[in-house]
Amino acid sequence: MDQRGLGGRDVRTVDGPGPVRVRCTPPAAAELFEIAVLDTTGGDGEARWHTIGWGVDRGHADSIAEAYVTRPLCPYDEAQVRHNGHLVGVHRRPA
Repeated sequence: MDQRGLGGRDVRTVDGPGPVRVRCTPPAAAELFEIAVLDTTGGDGEARWHTIGWGVDRGHADSIAEAYVTRPLCPYDEAQVRHNGHLVGVHRRPA
């Protein structure tokens, strides 16, 4: 059951041995850091940027981006971190 307007947030309650409230509204997009990777595996030979996730702060986003370019299996060549559309970090696969 969805309840709207409780304290300005959307809240979902689950019936059971007591009300369980789960926040349904994510943090404002302006607070998040976008993480995109350069995918070079396309069949047409063209590299494309794909958003793979969001970080809740700069450190979190940088950590995720770094993990994608240094992972042992199929690392990406490059990952970028953007905040409000502005490039704030670049991570590249080690040589």
